[in-house]
Amino acid sequence: MALTKLADKDELGNPVAHFFKSGNVLRGKEFAPLIKLKELIPEKSPNGNNVEYDIWYDFEHDKKIHGYCYTDTLTQFIYLRVASSRYAKKAMRDAATGPITEEGERLFREIAENSVDKYRLRKKGMHHDFVIFLPGTNILNTVVDFDKVERAVKQGAMLKCHPLTSPPAFEHLKHRFGDAIIEKKVSGHELLENASIVGYCNNSEMGMVALAKGKTTYHFGYDKVWMTYTAMYKALEVDGVLRAPRFKAMLSSKTSGLVPATAENPQEWIDAYFKQYAEVKHVLPKNTDN
Repeated sequence: MALTKLADKDELGNPVAHFFKSGNVLRGKEFAPLIKLKELIPEKSPNGNNVEYDIWYDFEHDKKIHGYCYTDTLTQFIYLRVASSRYAKKAMRDAATGPITEEGERLFREIAENSVDKYRLRKKGMHHDFVIFLPGTNILNTVVDFDKVERAVKQGAMLKCHPLTSPPAFEHLKHRFGDAIIEKKVSGHELLENASIVGYCNNSEMGMVALAKGKTTYHFGYDKVWMTYTAMYKALEVDGVLRAPRFKAMLSSKTSGLVPATAENPQEWIDAYFKQYAEVKHVLPKNTDN
């Protein structure tokens, strides 16, 4: 018997999709403007490829494009990505080395001044000078260089658990790092605001927020593990340091894939993103309806 498809789509703003990704950890109301922006994201690219929400797959060694992905980020953008680290790296590198516009400067300021928690978390007035933001349970051991983390903890770093950390993983971290562990429901953005040094991995937007706020940043992930924001961080980095002018240039570019909810004409940004790949050969998905 053929499988019946679920009625609910796996897309930004769908409550069923968010429940299965986040459980009872609710999104903040601040990301609501992105729902309207999401309506402009096509289900198929101009070449007929799928454009899918909050996933990642990679055809790095193939010069053809097999599909596209998107996710919400920094509460103010939808991030479009080609499902190829080869092309994703090039798009971000070109964007980060391009000109800086007034719009890019404005968006940079918006991130610095108006960044908020993605999930509904508690502000508790905590002040720690050095905070490392860990990923969720599903990628914790894949992404984090715990030897590097351990050295940082010995120097006074605190570890903020991701809101989606499972109870067993949280208890394991508490056993290993003791009082250096910060509870997962505490506001990460409050901790970041009060810190001067911020540790991040390539799955997290926190390194970019810290960069916009003028914090000192350090990467605590593995360089060869490809995650949501790897292409961005690789493009922002020069000699091991994230560079603010590169971030401003990236935010200025309509081909980076970062589509701002506050743009005067966000459709123009979406069209420009797909247009850069118009001459690249695309592989259409197989029809599995039958």
